[in-house]
Amino acid sequence: MMGNTATRIYIATALVLVIYGGNKLAKLATDPPEVEMPNWTFDELPKRLGDWTGVATKLDPAIASATDAKIIVNRAYRDKLDHVINLHTAMIENPTLGICHNPQICYLYTDWTNKIKLFEELPISSEKTIPVYVGLWEKEGEKVWVVYWYQLGPNVLFDRYDMGIRVHWSLAGKPKWPALIKVLLQTPALDTEDSKSMLLEFAGRIAKWENLPQHNNGL
Repeated sequence: MMGNTATRIYIATALVLVIYGGNKLAKLATDPPEVEMPNWTFDELPKRLGDWTGVATKLDPAIASATDAKIIVNRAYRDKLDHVINLHTAMIENPTLGICHNPQICYLYTDWTNKIKLFEELPISSEKTIPVYVGLWEKEGEKVWVVYWYQLGPNVLFDRYDMGIRVHWSLAGKPKWPALIKVLLQTPALDTEDSKSMLLEFAGRIAKWENLPQHNNGL
């Protein structure tokens, strides 16, 4: 019995060391040499988008600090039927830290339960689309649709594995990296499919604006 217990302890210890070592290597592999912040911010995003009108909202200072973001812009948009879409955007100087706060993890750790997870393509021009995460989350009877994506130069990503596997290699060797840009949208799931379609249509407006040529994302 003691031998089995000792073996389990050794295995657990070895796994912890492997995970720790892997995380250290991943951090070293993905830390950028220098980050160049964009010459625009989401403050310039129009407060009127079609039938939607936006007002600035504040993020809890403790949450804002935990995001590792240099620039945060939050708004609540409403239409004439009083639908509401909450928009959170962040420009993050350290992509390695910023990507660790991806919404899938944050919702889970605040006791939301994921009901649906899928990926959709948003058109940003007649010739190009970008993928976005779409999730239905529930907590204490409340349901919300969530859409998010990150952009880092020419890359769209969703978590630290994307950062380590794809993004590092596409930017390797460059003296400067662009800032990590995060877009997160949430709306109540009043009618499941209609609410999702409404949110995706609105997300498409944000994605097109974010990827305007003058914003020079490299997409």
